Amino acid sequence: MMEIFTTPNVAFLLMTFGLYGLIYEFVSPGAFVPGITGGICVLLAVFGINHLPINYFGLLLMLIGIGAMTTEAFFVRTKGVLGIAGAVGFAVGGMIFVDGPPGPVSPWLIGGMTLMSVGVLSVWLKLILRTRKRAVTTGVEALRNSTGEIVHWSRTKGDVLAAGSVWQARSSTEYLLKKGDKVKVLEIDGLCLIIEPLPQP
Repeated sequence: MMEIFTTPNVAFLLMTFGLYGLIYEFVSPGAFVPGITGGICVLLAVFGINHLPINYFGLLLMLIGIGAMTTEAFFVRTKGVLGIAGAVGFAVGGMIFVDGPPGPVSPWLIGGMTLMSVGVLSVWLKLILRTRKRAVTTGVEALRNSTGEIVHWSRTKGDVLAAGSVWQARSSTEYLLKKGDKVKVLEIDGLCLIIEPLPQP
């Protein structure tokens, strides 16, 4: 069974998919499953690599290539220059990944994984990250800078009706507020709103 992981194509796939999983966990912490799966894939790839005549320069080129594509996708905008350079580096590294018997990685597999890497790192993961960011703004964070109404207030704390729900709230200064007064949500501390009063008409 373990001999499967020592074939060039499988080791190449495990290393690539493992890095995808770890990158996903890095850009979107808390997913756990991609990170754990990616870690297992990388460990299995390392096991296979230890039984193959690996060209470590090729492996380094693959890692640099994926790093360049990731940087282009999430951190630095170079109009595709860094991403293209990363894709070329990944492909060249894959071609020289195994240096000797039982033979190199399949060129078709390298080409397919290179295209997939560009798609995954520059499109799919970016869309997922953007979706997660939008999801945050529709939750508790969306209350920031919104307007609420006092339900009950005493000195520096009380209850505020905001976004259709009653929240615990506090202020940094004592205010003489009464039921119905309008307030602005400045911040959210856990599930407690930090407010200040709005000018009363």
